[in-house]
Amino acid sequence: MKKSKLHLQLVLMFIVTMAVLVVFSQGGRYFGKSYYETNSFDSESESFTSELSRYVLNPLTEEDLKEVLIVNDDEVEHYRTYYGSLAEQIQNIKDQYAGDLDAAQDADVKQALEQERDAKIEDIKKNFEDDEYVKSKIVTMKQKVVKEVLEEQNRNKKEFLNGYKNYAYQFQNEKTGESFSKGDVSKSSVYKDKFEAGDLPVVTHHINLYEYEHIGYLDKTYTIEKDLADYSGMFTIPKSLLAKTDYGENSLVFEITKYIYYLILLLGILSFVLLMSKLEPSKKPFLIDSQLRQFMERLPIDVAIAVTVLVAYIAMLFIESIIGSMQLLPYLFLDSHVNIFGDILVLFIGYGLFIVSVYFVVWVWERIRLQADLDKLWQETFLSKLVNASIAMFENRSMGLQSLILLLVVYLGGFGLAVVTLSASGEAFLLYVMLFVLFFMPALFIFMRRIGYLNRIMRHTEDMAYGRLTNDLKVKGKSPLAKHAENLNGLREGVRTSIQEQAKSERLKTELITNVSHDLRTPLTSIITYTDLLKNPDISEEERKKYIAILDAKSSRLKTLIEDLFEVSKMASGNIEISKQRIDLAQLLKQAVGEHEEDYAAAHLDLRVNISEQPIFAYVDGQKWWRVIDNLIVNARKYSLEGTRVYVNLKMNAGNAELTVKNVAKYELHEDASELIERFKRADTSRHTEGSGLGLAISQSIVDLHGGSMDVAVDGDLFKVTVTVRADK
Repeated sequence: MKKSKLHLQLVLMFIVTMAVLVVFSQGGRYFGKSYYETNSFDSESESFTSELSRYVLNPLTEEDLKEVLIVNDDEVEHYRTYYGSLAEQIQNIKDQYAGDLDAAQDADVKQALEQERDAKIEDIKKNFEDDEYVKSKIVTMKQKVVKEVLEEQNRNKKEFLNGYKNYAYQFQNEKTGESFSKGDVSKSSVYKDKFEAGDLPVVTHHINLYEYEHIGYLDKTYTIEKDLADYSGMFTIPKSLLAKTDYGENSLVFEITKYIYYLILLLGILSFVLLMSKLEPSKKPFLIDSQLRQFMERLPIDVAIAVTVLVAYIAMLFIESIIGSMQLLPYLFLDSHVNIFGDILVLFIGYGLFIVSVYFVVWVWERIRLQADLDKLWQETFLSKLVNASIAMFENRSMGLQSLILLLVVYLGGFGLAVVTLSASGEAFLLYVMLFVLFFMPALFIFMRRIGYLNRIMRHTEDMAYGRLTNDLKVKGKSPLAKHAENLNGLREGVRTSIQEQAKSERLKTELITNVSHDLRTPLTSIITYTDLLKNPDISEEERKKYIAILDAKSSRLKTLIEDLFEVSKMASGNIEISKQRIDLAQLLKQAVGEHEEDYAAAHLDLRVNISEQPIFAYVDGQKWWRVIDNLIVNARKYSLEGTRVYVNLKMNAGNAELTVKNVAKYELHEDASELIERFKRADTSRHTEGSGLGLAISQSIVDLHGGSMDVAVDGDLFKVTVTVRADK
């Protein structure tokens, strides 16, 4: 019994809602009005008046079209040069007939073609010689156009008279007394419209010559206005003609529809009275526990309100559609082909959505009523979370402001697109609301929450930058911000690595001092020793010469060490100038290799050179780049295992000149590859080979000065150096 009462209450509320919507959506069109007061009939009557004025009362005449026949100089010139200059047109005619003349076998046919061609050429020549000749042609074409315009007007007039047989009219020209009439306007009529002198508007005729002539010689539009200020009269729709037109049926349909809406309004009033007196609705039957209610309870209160409004709005649209489709009901009695099954389906859907919206309204209202604490209610809203997210977003004011501007631009752009693309209708508004609720609001919340997360990451980073090691930052999700937080947590590992690098740097510094001391002390000790030996007066001349030669070699060795040390120091400090020129690196490498071929042969090494046949140009300091090449070739000769091959390659790679030197080391390479570039580092850790240990360091500095790169790689005993510099095309 309770369920039946609830269903009855819902049905009555649905009827009341329909009645209210009928008043607002259809009341202005139907209540207290007839079919002849509708917009559709007004549009047709205006069309009748316009066509009557255009084709019957004051149509175009030959006199009106006299100005069309006037030919000016511009039209003559346009006609004359339409297909080009005189020479171009003559050549064009000749080209047109050339193929036919060549193919013609019969002499008479050929003669006829030539005469036809010559006649056209003479006509073209005359066009360029005689303006009057051209004008006569244009006038002939315009006369044809005028004839077509008048014929078209007569056809339109016949169509008008046939199309409006149900109308009777009587008009008179007050100035000339000329009368125009059809039917009897004094008979009983269902509609009458009177016009005083000056009521009829001016009729404008637009005549485009090109639309009629279809060739292009004539391309001009004439505007002719026909004044109807002196015409007065009336037109009617006699009752006697009503049965022969659609107006009778349309009027009947309008009246039936109007009374259907009156009936809905009456039922709405009765339903409202019953609800307020006998069937007073209560909230209790609606407060049933269900999964849908649980879902609504889980939603933030403001989101639940938005969902309720959205569902109610959709329900209203369906109900309005039902109300509009009731205009088809009269056709059930007039036309058996009307299909109402779709409308019945819409009715059930609208009723279902209406019931859902009623439940939603009761649930939301009860939820608000039970929450007496407004602060707690506010905290349950999505809007409060949005405000908190915005506050977190503005912890970094600059980033927050920039993000807000970006959001406003995106939002306004989307809103403008919706306004421009969609018409101002209920469906358009519904679509926009759905997009706003389902996409924009969640996106805004997620974006602001991530900005707040970013601000916390930045604060964490600032703490670490000042040495304040904090706890790990919580990693949320797999977003770029989460990745950044994860990287930030990994900074502690980076700090550990930094400490290791610092220790390595201290070690290399100690080794540098040790190696410099060793490499300088060795030749210096020899110089001191052999100088003391030379002081002995008892040594032989042969021994003296030998000691002097050793002193000379050691002095040169010491000088080379000191010069290399000064040079690498200057390069490291940047206190050196380079003079770049456009150099052929391939030719430079060939020269360098040529100087060391004998040394390689003496060292029992097989030097394999692969150089591009084409020049490879680059803007470099030729002298310093020679030093790079020479250092790499000499370095390979010193430290290569006897009997092995040394590979030297120069090629283009992705717009760069790439020099590669590869060799098998005679010494075991215990060092890290990157350390071999350090100053005074040698593959020969016992330091028995000649050399300063600065070759690779100097080469690295020179390459850096040129904006290039030098990579050293060690794979077992294989030693590889790759030098890259930007090539010039």
